[in-house]
Amino acid sequence: MSAQNVRKDSIRKVSGVLAAVCARKGEMTKEEARELCGLSESEFEEVYEKAGRLMAKLENVQAAKMDRFLEHYAKEIEDYVKDATHFWLLT
Repeated sequence: MSAQNVRKDSIRKVSGVLAAVCARKGEMTKEEARELCGLSESEFEEVYEKAGRLMAKLENVQAAKMDRFLEHYAKEIEDYVKDATHFWLLT
């Protein structure tokens, strides 16, 4: 797989985690979320699980929910971002 394809795949997975969060919250169906990010069923199951872990970590957070969401979101998508960008520039 070329570097460009790896980046595209990783970006689709980043958007997939966010779409999966929306699906888990009932804002769209799971299938709509999968179609939105353009992932295969198996790839979407991977990001759907990440979204589940993300939401579980946020269940008990009362203050600064957005900051906590972004912190946990970043942890869940870190591997994809490494593949999609020059990650070393961000660290």
